[in-house]
Amino acid sequence: MKPLFTLVALLGTYTFAQAQTVPVDNNRLPQDNHWTYFTGRYDVDLNNKDVPPLVLSIRMKRDSIVWFSLSANVGVQIPVAKGIIHKDTIKIAINEIPNLNPEKVYFEIPVSEAMKIAPIPLGIKQIQNLFVGQPLVDTCSRETQPSSVYNLSVSNNLLCYTTQTDPLVIKSYFGTASVQTAVFSQLRLTEISSRINQKNEATVEHYQWLDVSKESNGDFTALPMALKITATTAQESAQVDLTLTTARYDAIPSYPFKIDDSYKRQTLPLK
Repeated sequence: MKPLFTLVALLGTYTFAQAQTVPVDNNRLPQDNHWTYFTGRYDVDLNNKDVPPLVLSIRMKRDSIVWFSLSANVGVQIPVAKGIIHKDTIKIAINEIPNLNPEKVYFEIPVSEAMKIAPIPLGIKQIQNLFVGQPLVDTCSRETQPSSVYNLSVSNNLLCYTTQTDPLVIKSYFGTASVQTAVFSQLRLTEISSRINQKNEATVEHYQWLDVSKESNGDFTALPMALKITATTAQESAQVDLTLTTARYDAIPSYPFKIDDSYKRQTLPLK
């Protein structure tokens, strides 16, 4: 079950050349897309030979809701998990799967508690930004957390925005249209590490960006077709690769989610 929570919680190594530090005044996040709805289907690889290929379907309304379903692809698609995320609550149901999950269970978690469980900032905005290729955390502007330490550097022709805010160090790497003028382009890599335990680290890579402005009627300029999420601790590591196979941008009629009496409620332990 642990790989499933790694995927839900958004939980590869990169070496960069010596960075050139540049001023960090008056910076802001890249131009945001103007989307309202997004529907996508992803092929999911957990890089675990004991887990079959998975298919993830998501439906999102901006700043409002994320619905998802996860199925195992074994010739036919077998439902594995489903969930719905609102601004204040996360609900996840996991189906009974032989040799994987001994029973059908569900979790209902306040977002405030999920923030304590997950090793990275976790909320509806972060989850939506993950799929649309926006920074998970604003590492560019002091307006978000004025007391944090901010830094901007150029490394291997990538802009690297860093913020240090206890207990995390968060780095966002962007491709640039112009290194000299620090013009943003596409988010390439996010690194999140712990200042307390440096062996704990999560990275998110966005790549294979595609211009979808025509298909989305201008709601998006571009979308990442592939994501790689890696989480590492002193004890273990997990990697999830997602490849976007289909996408829609029109209004979403429903977000079906129901838990019947066959599911047993469980509580996630806090750290």
